[in-house]
Amino acid sequence: MGKLIDDPVLAEVGKKYGKTGPQVALAWGVAHGRSVIPKSKTESRIQANFEGDFHLGAEDVKKIDELDKKMRFNDPSKPFKYAFYSDLDGKQ
Repeated sequence: MGKLIDDPVLAEVGKKYGKTGPQVALAWGVAHGRSVIPKSKTESRIQANFEGDFHLGAEDVKKIDELDKKMRFNDPSKPFKYAFYSDLDGKQ
């Protein structure tokens, strides 16, 4: 399964703001009023996550909304040895 943060639409929007795909994804979640808690272990990525705090224009939020990928990113299937979310895109 591919990573949503590598989607070309996020990269395209990111270029407009001088941001990365992951930073755009964070800003998109915040634009929807969600609490976004990114995971990272490296200092450089933690710093990059802080730089994801910027305003996305309405047209860019809509463009990302239209990706409409049914994916889950916190998948506990391996630790529980059970195939959760098997109906989502990219799951086997």
